[in-house]
Amino acid sequence: MALILSLPTEYPLETLETYTLRNLDTNVSWPSEATFHGEKHLHAAGRIQIDVYRGKLTLSPDGPSIDVVCKIGFGKKAKGRIAHEASLYNGKLRHLQGVYIPLCHGYFVGDTDEGMTGCLLVAYCGEPIREMFMRLPPIFKTGLVHALIAIHDAGVEHRDLAHRNILNCNGLPVIIVFDDAVDHECGRLISIEEGAPAPSFLSDIGCVELYQFFLDLRIWTPAYIMYTGNFQPIELAFDAHALARTAPSHWSPKEALQEAYRVITAHVKKYYPEQYDEWKADLAQGRRVGLRVNIS
Repeated sequence: MALILSLPTEYPLETLETYTLRNLDTNVSWPSEATFHGEKHLHAAGRIQIDVYRGKLTLSPDGPSIDVVCKIGFGKKAKGRIAHEASLYNGKLRHLQGVYIPLCHGYFVGDTDEGMTGCLLVAYCGEPIREMFMRLPPIFKTGLVHALIAIHDAGVEHRDLAHRNILNCNGLPVIIVFDDAVDHECGRLISIEEGAPAPSFLSDIGCVELYQFFLDLRIWTPAYIMYTGNFQPIELAFDAHALARTAPSHWSPKEALQEAYRVITAHVKKYYPEQYDEWKADLAQGRRVGLRVNIS
């Protein structure tokens, strides 16, 4: 079960470097000889000798080619990182292939002139995102939330959620590059609800990676409301009388309540626009007003 790789070189131009590697997994159906023809060099790791290519995988001479990405590492350290990533693709993350991570076409090893060599082949799933996290389309953000939770629920912490490792696959996210990932027992304490107030503290959610990434993604509304120049817990934004009680002592009760309603109204209009009209109508009718959000 061999894989012949032809990879473009930087110099001399238009030449190919050829390697023959083998698949050690006897449980995988694989042709006696397959080929990968590298067409574009995508990335090179600076610390260790790992190169990434996009190209075509051919499983039989008369069969169609498959658009794949080849990640190849030369030397013991590089091979070890790729072996670790392959073990996650084919282990804890196997059920997420083709959904939140690329489909894996195999892990191959061998000895080359550069030393011990390992190669991982995965499906090509698009280009890295370019937008700031906070400016990603809502449907893409939702997909990222589901993807990262699924990865954590599978027992893996990614540890490198940079733009270069999040692909846009026809408008939906695919997460790649797991060579820095570690086994992880997620300590998530709450359900992740988009559009709800953010947890006030890391301890409220219980997982550093989820907390920081979802803050960067801006899936939550603020955890605090500004009132009389001070930040107050968001729970007070749903009770004008309670918020008014935090006003400076020299304010009259009437002034404090009027200001509380003003800042709450502005907060609702900005962060909960779909509920704003109903909220204002309830307020005008003198009914107790609130929002249908989870602030626990």
